[in-house]
Order: sequence, then C-alpha cells, then structure tokens
Amino acid sequence: MIKKRSVAHSLYAIKALTRRDFFSMLNGWGLYSAATISFLASSFLANNYLKAIWSNNYQISSDPLISPLFISIIVVSFYLAIISASSISRERDHGTLEVLFYGPVDSVSFLVAKYIKDILVYLVIVVFFFIYFTVVFKITRIDFSWQLMKTIFYSILLVSCVISFSLFISSLTSKMRTSIILLIGILVAFLVIQLFHSMLLNMDEENLSTSIIFLRKGLGIISQVTRWISPFAGFMSSKKFMGIGTIQPYGMGVLYSIVYSFIFLFLSVQILERKGVRG
Repeated sequence: MIKKRSVAHSLYAIKALTRRDFFSMLNGWGLYSAATISFLASSFLANNYLKAIWSNNYQISSDPLISPLFISIIVVSFYLAIISASSISRERDHGTLEVLFYGPVDSVSFLVAKYIKDILVYLVIVVFFFIYFTVVFKITRIDFSWQLMKTIFYSILLVSCVISFSLFISSLTSKMRTSIILLIGILVAFLVIQLFHSMLLNMDEENLSTSIIFLRKGLGIISQVTRWISPFAGFMSSKKFMGIGTIQPYGMGVLYSIVYSFIFLFLSVQILERKGVRG
C-alpha cells in the first residue's frame, strides 16, 4: 500500500525527479542522435521537394517544408516513445523504484515527473527545430511561414499523446526490454491493421467473397478503434487540416490531445498503484 504524501512533498518530489532525469537526458547522446537523424531525414525530403520546384518551375505545395517538419517530428516521437516506454520499467528493473517510494515519492508525483521530463526534452528539440529550419530558410530563401510555426507548437500536444501512451505501456511491465518490445509490437499491429484495411477498401466489392466482405467490415470497426487508441493517429489527422484556415480543427486537436494524455496518465497511475513498486 503506497502511503499518501502531502502536496508540498509531492511537488518537491516532482521537481527533484524531473531535474534528475532531465539533466541525465541532456548529458546523454540519445537526444542529439535522434535530433540529428530527424534532421537528416527532413533534409532528404526537403531536398526532393525543392529540386522538383526548381527543375519544373512550379510550386508543389503552399508550404513545402511542412512534410519535412512532420518527418522530423515523427522520428523524434519514436525516440521519446522508446524512452518513455522504458522509464518506469527501468526504475523497477534496477530496484530504484522501491527506493524512491520509501522517500517523498508516490505514484502520481513519479508519473508526473516522468511526463514533464519528456515534455521538457521535446521542448529542447523544438529549439533545435527553430534553429535548423531557420538555417534551411536562409539557404533556400523560403519564408518562415506562420503555418510552420503553428505546426511546431502543435506538435508538442501530439508528442504529449505519444509520451503518455508509452508511460502507460511502461507501467504494465516489470522489465525494460519487455516494455520496448510491447510498445513496438502494439504500434506495428496498429500499422498493419490500418494498411490491411486500406488494401481491402481499394478492392472492388463485386469481386470479393462474402467472408472477405465481412472481414473488411470487421477491420473497419477495429481500424476506427485503433485510431482512437494509437498515439500516432493524431499526426495523420493533424496533417490533413494544416492547410485549413479555420481555428476549429486546431481546437478539436488540442482538446483531443489533452484528454488523451490525461486518460493514459491516469491509467498509468492506477496501474502503478495496483502493481506496486516491485511489479
């Protein structure tokens, strides 16, 4: 049974844990490697866009650097997903979780600290985004659009979904390796369902057997469910309305991200309290 701490003790624990983990991340090589890989992927895609524009003398997109930006965000999100998915199970696996909970740490302060740390790490990468794209704009002479800036800030909410879902996965397991394998397995399963459903949708219904038609309908239902559960579903939906000028889609996206993050953080706290520090 986890003992209840005062609010002051919880806030102190959150601050101490966040500081410890955040500076540990800054001193490691993983953050900078993920940022470098994301920028290389973004540069490759941006180069293809710009070559097509210059060679054909026409504009493919009103904001050609949105897609390269999304590539960078997705690469960094996968890195943060792995880090978040292993954070709780690593502490439990190494025995430090039990030591922490003997002090002024409870499940809520522990989970909140992990969440804040990962958000702060992403904010550091956001600074890298601004530096990188400023250099790109200087080289290509493309203006730093308001649309691109909104996308960068909105990505914080999208990454919040990835972090909260990954912490939930980490709370389920006792071993760091198991957490990572489980996370990758779930994300791959979501991707396979979406791809298989899309493939069946593109097939002519007149040439399909009754069993395949039922399978397509069943996969349609499962696909809709996975879109609500998958932390990366928001990336695809947000990319669709980035060109829309109205604020309503952004408002719905913000609300969805906040509710999604809260639900999975709440579930993580409940599971951690139920499983205990030893799992």
